[in-house]
Amino acid sequence: MLRIKLLALLLFLVSGFIVNAQSVDFYIQKGLENSPLLKEFSNQLLSGKLDSLLIQANYQPQVNQVSQAMYAPTTKNSGYDEAITNGANYSAVVNVVQPLFNKKIRNNQFQNIALLNQTIEADAKITEAELRQGITSQYLTAYADYTLIEFNQSTLNLLKDEQALMKSLTDQGIYLQTDLMNLAISVTAQKITIRQAFIQYKNSLAVLNFICGINDTSTIILNKPDISLHNSFNIASSPAMMKFKIDSLKNVNSNLLIDLNYRPKLSAFADAGFMAVLPQNIPHNFGTSFGLNFTFPVYDGKQRKLQYNKTSLAENSRLDYKAFYSAQYKQQINQLTEQLKLSEELILGIRDQLSEQEKLIALYKIEIEKGLVRFLDFLNTVNNYTQTKNSLTVSEMNRLQIINQMNYLK
Repeated sequence: MLRIKLLALLLFLVSGFIVNAQSVDFYIQKGLENSPLLKEFSNQLLSGKLDSLLIQANYQPQVNQVSQAMYAPTTKNSGYDEAITNGANYSAVVNVVQPLFNKKIRNNQFQNIALLNQTIEADAKITEAELRQGITSQYLTAYADYTLIEFNQSTLNLLKDEQALMKSLTDQGIYLQTDLMNLAISVTAQKITIRQAFIQYKNSLAVLNFICGINDTSTIILNKPDISLHNSFNIASSPAMMKFKIDSLKNVNSNLLIDLNYRPKLSAFADAGFMAVLPQNIPHNFGTSFGLNFTFPVYDGKQRKLQYNKTSLAENSRLDYKAFYSAQYKQQINQLTEQLKLSEELILGIRDQLSEQEKLIALYKIEIEKGLVRFLDFLNTVNNYTQTKNSLTVSEMNRLQIINQMNYLK
């Protein structure tokens, strides 16, 4: 808590803005809320429900009102043959058409929509996973820059603590004036480093806000990310593998639709109204008609076989992509697992080195007070410690980046 307060004060003094503390979960939530692509997927699912209603409505009785008033003038030597046109035609009928025995075709169309919705849901899961991974990755980048500010500030405090002592020892003639000047130069250089780290942090924070759709330029303190490996690596449950399964069902459904299109079709029709060739006969020509329409495909130039071949090619492509994806998935797991192991081993080595350097710095501080060591050696040790600490920060963030990749393998 004290660490956060001190760094908050530092950021306030450097930036002039009020600081707030935020976590990676906050940015992930904002990124998911503001993503236009996820909103589009949601709208596509709603559109799929409307498509289902449209299909259902299409198989209800279709009622149309049809009217016609036609006059074909004739003269002695011109005009249409009245045996064909009757000279004129006046009609107004209400027509009703009802497809019959269409349950299988209708169910096939409903299944197509259901599979499309499942594809959209899988795409939404993939997009969400990519968004979560991208936001987490940028958060880790920003947090690494943030920790550099904190660490460099602690190094600056260490150097400042020595300034008063060095001035006293220099006045006593124990150390040279050049040692005091070297310390002053190191303090100034450390302040510049902190400023550079802050600028880099602000840039990384701006990128984080950008990808999350957050319009905010204030300085934010980032909480330490708590990221652990939680992926069970069950390839069968991955959204990408689910899409392969859905595509397989789509191909099966396509073949079924081809079969259904070659089955006989029957529909009933009825109409009622008037049809007359003379306007004065209209009151006497009201009537009705009804019947059945029957269609049976006989020959279409072998289109059915060609459509089967297209579906077969699509299925072959699906199998190739699935096999390639499975191989890549396993390869990624092996590579990232090895990288994680090496990263953790490296971190342990760096921490051991840091521990020894901290002990050395503590001894140097004691011996400086007694004038037993060259002060330049102390500065070199501090610089080496700074480099090692930076290496640790980079390595720890790399480790978390690897875990982030492993968590969102899809």
